[in-house]
Amino acid sequence: MSNQRIETSTTNGMPSGVPFIVGNEAAERFSFYGMRAILAIFMTNYLYMTESSATEWGHTFNSAVYFTPILGAFLADIFIGKYRTILLLSILYCFGHLVLALNETKDGLFWGLTLISIGAGGIKPCVSAHVGDQFGTKNKHLIEKVFSIFYFAVNFGSLFSTLLTPYLLEHYGPAYAFGLPGILMFIATYIFWLGRKKFVHVPPFGKAYFKTIFGKEGLAAIGRLLFIYAFIAIFWALYDQHSSTWVYQSKSAFLNKDINLFGWVEFTLLPSQIQVANPLFVLILIPLSAFVIYPALNKIIPLKPLIKILIGMFLCAAAFIIAAYIEKRISTGIETSVWWQFLAYFVLTMAEVMVSITALEFSYTQAPNQMKSTVMGIFMFSISLGNILVAVVSNYNNLHYEVASIDTGAKTYITIKDYTPVKGEKIEFEEGTGLFILQKGAKNVVDTIPLGGTYLVGTIDATSKQFTLEDNGWSAIETIKKSDLPAGYKVAFHRFKHETYFYMYAILMFVTAVLFIGVAIKYKGKTYIQGEPN
Repeated sequence: MSNQRIETSTTNGMPSGVPFIVGNEAAERFSFYGMRAILAIFMTNYLYMTESSATEWGHTFNSAVYFTPILGAFLADIFIGKYRTILLLSILYCFGHLVLALNETKDGLFWGLTLISIGAGGIKPCVSAHVGDQFGTKNKHLIEKVFSIFYFAVNFGSLFSTLLTPYLLEHYGPAYAFGLPGILMFIATYIFWLGRKKFVHVPPFGKAYFKTIFGKEGLAAIGRLLFIYAFIAIFWALYDQHSSTWVYQSKSAFLNKDINLFGWVEFTLLPSQIQVANPLFVLILIPLSAFVIYPALNKIIPLKPLIKILIGMFLCAAAFIIAAYIEKRISTGIETSVWWQFLAYFVLTMAEVMVSITALEFSYTQAPNQMKSTVMGIFMFSISLGNILVAVVSNYNNLHYEVASIDTGAKTYITIKDYTPVKGEKIEFEEGTGLFILQKGAKNVVDTIPLGGTYLVGTIDATSKQFTLEDNGWSAIETIKKSDLPAGYKVAFHRFKHETYFYMYAILMFVTAVLFIGVAIKYKGKTYIQGEPN
């Protein structure tokens, strides 16, 4: 490692190490988003988890991914530096994908996601800060540009993986769908290793780190940023649901997923493929924002970083209002075009561009030089908090009621003690009912799968409090009984029914944005760039 460059960049142009970081990021993000694109469908359709349980698992995983950055930051800034931290944790990251590909059970899911959360999370603040470290006083004007390129690479990788991995899951199964992201993560690690002699390596700071972080200036910088991150955490609570609750919405048979592009191209999207709208719109909106939207807005109001974030918060609330409108229609059996979801994704992505890219650049420039990775880790902790909020709300959202009886057959009738459900609302069965669903699979072969997961309430007999169990297209579920229903078995309904769930989050985001107005206007910070004194 003695031949590593440690001097600050003196070039006027783009540093030589940047292409390796961007290439690594594109492959790594293909890996991560490819895995995450199919996670919700894998948990509900292959492990027969309820949507609530899958939401808790998914957002707890997201929370872990964005909690471990602070640990990776400490490792990099104090002990072994950013390069070694990224390389070592990337190898752990590869093993996480391997576990998911080889073990298609809840145990495999737990250990695979645990390894990925440590690897993916641990490298996150280091990669972002490592990009910034490549710049010095002569080319610091290119930092904003490179963070946009960096984000472009993230979504370039995400675009292809979000299309491909759902197809692999549908046609070849979980082993191939999880295996491909693992291969891409290995490639990402190799690309990063190739750039080792091109990078500017900022060495770890050791004991000097503590003097900075606990010094007056370090504590002041963290205090200013923590206050801002508390608001941004709410944005992440909404944004990250595009890979969970928005996917469950897209599973509805009443969301028409057929695409017809002027009669030239016709195809039908899988529910998890609709997420491709996010990286696609990012690739469009990054240059559009830089060259059209931001210059236009800057003529109306000085477009400081926190003003961009503020506008993004209001747009995020608007996206969830659109999601609520979609949910209201499909929950009452009205067929709705997938283009409505694309509209919601467009507004949400515009919010992401304004909040996420801006916050990345803002966090780097507002962090003292010896705390770059740490501040990036703290910023990502705000994403962790947002995801924990979703997991907690998802758990609170469940109302558990005891089942009085289940009558099996071509139509399955459920009777619930002390509760009369609403037609079209969701009912969730955990494992262990002793019942099995009969469904036609490939070549009309009847598959027998456990009754577990999320279904819909069908026709209700108010007198007997009995109702039919139906799928997401309101077609009757046919079941058989293999053993007796466990005594005291309970199912879950939702406190926030139908569109109310999405409206609740839209209101939360709107109130947060209103409160953030004063912060955005009054904030005064300090900019720190490598090569300049703190």
